[in-house]
Amino acid sequence: MPRITKKYDFFGFVERVPLRSVRKVTAEHMIQAVRTAAYVTHMDEIDVTDLWHHREQQKTAAAEQGIKLTFLPFVVKALVAALKLHPYANAAMDEQTSEIILKKYYNIGIAVDVEDGLIVPVVKIADQKDVFAIAKEIQTLAEKAKTKSLDLMDMRGSTFTVTNIGSLGGMFATPIPNYPDVAILGLGRIYDKVVPINGKIEIRKILPVSLTFDHRVFDGAEAARFVNDLKGFLEDIGKLL
Repeated sequence: MPRITKKYDFFGFVERVPLRSVRKVTAEHMIQAVRTAAYVTHMDEIDVTDLWHHREQQKTAAAEQGIKLTFLPFVVKALVAALKLHPYANAAMDEQTSEIILKKYYNIGIAVDVEDGLIVPVVKIADQKDVFAIAKEIQTLAEKAKTKSLDLMDMRGSTFTVTNIGSLGGMFATPIPNYPDVAILGLGRIYDKVVPINGKIEIRKILPVSLTFDHRVFDGAEAARFVNDLKGFLEDIGKLL
C-alpha cells in the first residue's frame, strides 16, 4: 500500500496518498487516451437465456478440466466473430500518419481488478481457440495478475478489450478503451427481465452491454451494427459455436 501522509487544509485534516505503481501508469494511459481520441458509448441489452442454460450444461465438463466456466469466454468468442464482420472495431489509429490500422489478428484484452488498480492481460489469437481454451487462459491470466506474476508480453498486443462491470453489480458504464485500441466492451450484471415473446410473457436472462468507441474511426451507426451482430451470436448458441 502507498505511504499515506496526514496533513490538513483550511477546513480540516486530509490524507495525501501518492499515485504510484499500476494506478499511476493506468492514470497516464487514460489521460493520453481521452486527450487523443473522441469517445462515444453505445448501450444495449442482449438476451442470453439460451446461453445461460448452455453454460449450466457445460460447467461440469469444464470443472473436470479445472476450468471455472463463466460467461466471459463465450463473449470473447462472439466478439471475435463480430469483429471479423466489423474490422474497424479491431483497429488502432496511427496518430503520426493519420492512418487507421486494421488488424488481421484477434487479441482480446481482459480487464482484471487487482489491489493496485486495473490490469489488462491479453488472450492472444483468440480466434484460434475454443471456449474451454479461452476460459482456461482467462483464468490463468487473472490468477497471474492477482499474484503480480504477469510477464510484460502478457499485457501487450491487444486489439479489443472487455471489462466486466457486472462482477461488482453494475449494469451500464462508459469504459475507456485500452489505447491505442479503438473500442472496449463493458459487460453489465445479468438480470431477470419480463419480456413479451410471441404474445406470451416470459422471464429472460438479460445482459446489459456498453460499447465505447473512437468516433474518429467509426460512427454510431457502425457501432449499432456491431452490437447487433454481437447480439446475434450471443443469442444463437448454434451460430456462436
